[in-house]
Amino acid sequence: MSTQIKRIEKEYFLSRLAAEQIPVIYIFNRQDYILKVDKISTKEIEFVAEKPIDGLVENKRINLMFDYKGLSISFSTEVKDITEHVITTTIPEALYKNLARSSQRIAVPSDLQIKLMSLEDRYSLPFPKSSVFEPPDRAAVLPGIDPQNFNAIVAKMMQDVKLYADGCKVVYYNATVQPDKTEERVVAENGKILFIPSSGEPFPEEFISEKKFITKTIFKRYFESIGVSALFLDQTLEQFLKAKEDEGILSALWIPLVFQEYVVGYIFVWKSNRITDEKVNKRLLSEEFAEKIYGYGKCIVLSLEKRGYFEAGRMKDRVINGKIADISASGLRFAVPNSFVFQSLQPGVELAVTLQAPQRTINAKANIRRRYKEGSLVYLGCGFTDITPDDSRFLFEIIYGKPANSVAENLIAGNV
Repeated sequence: MSTQIKRIEKEYFLSRLAAEQIPVIYIFNRQDYILKVDKISTKEIEFVAEKPIDGLVENKRINLMFDYKGLSISFSTEVKDITEHVITTTIPEALYKNLARSSQRIAVPSDLQIKLMSLEDRYSLPFPKSSVFEPPDRAAVLPGIDPQNFNAIVAKMMQDVKLYADGCKVVYYNATVQPDKTEERVVAENGKILFIPSSGEPFPEEFISEKKFITKTIFKRYFESIGVSALFLDQTLEQFLKAKEDEGILSALWIPLVFQEYVVGYIFVWKSNRITDEKVNKRLLSEEFAEKIYGYGKCIVLSLEKRGYFEAGRMKDRVINGKIADISASGLRFAVPNSFVFQSLQPGVELAVTLQAPQRTINAKANIRRRYKEGSLVYLGCGFTDITPDDSRFLFEIIYGKPANSVAENLIAGNV
């Protein structure tokens, strides 16, 4: 990763490019081109290249870099006009320093073919899809219980539930059974725990473990998505809580069973406000208890997977049809549509990469290190792993058009 330069500092560096005629490096079609700033305004930069750049076209986004007193700085900009040696570009949105990647990104050479494949199993299942992706937890096992023994897992959960709650049931979705009630839909859409500490009190603004729980903001956002006016969001939420209180529910949990991007069901646990032994049972459920049942949910999902519950939906084709944005000797960046199909492509996920050049085929792996949205696309930055030193040197040469050596590597990496 790198550090984005702040606005004032960015303006300073851009002004130095023109005033000091600092060489700007552009690598294209395995050639190095040196550009210098001739004019600069609030909207455009006019570069003069030392030689014509064959093949460069308008509306193309290019990656440039320069060295300022030992500090390597890179930026991306769009070509607006080309006339012989003069190239006019947009002002870059941001400059970056302290480059952590080991080499500068460039456009993919035309004779280098790249194929990406997911190493994780992908599924097409008849379950509701949530806004989160959760890979199966292989460590979600209970001591002394076979992970495939589904009944034993549920029995152990029910045993623990009886110590804290009045009731518990597990609901599973399928092609015909889908989320219907408000609580079911909000849990399915968000893939998070819906926790009502007390139906007689306002819904919590926040929870200790924010990532796992549906907050008041999320709940109101759901009501707004189904057409409730902003003026009545609080009132609608209050009515929901009042309805649960009228049903005899004092405290309750709806815990999603999440498999990848799918919510395959949920665990419903409740505490009633009925009178027991002539005393009103006021002991409420807690976040700690919710986390414990959430752990049981992971065990249930793992057991379902091991028993082949999702097998019919396993997809045979693992090829990722993404558009390669740029590549370096240490990794690549590609874009995919912002859709449920690609939710599994999260930071930490490993991909198989085939790099096909005329002289050699390189098989490596790539680890997704960052993910960000830009319009209708999601961009994923990956770093190569499991690539041999010989393949790495070849890749450097095929990308940059020069042999890999300490001088060339340090320059392109920004270690100048």
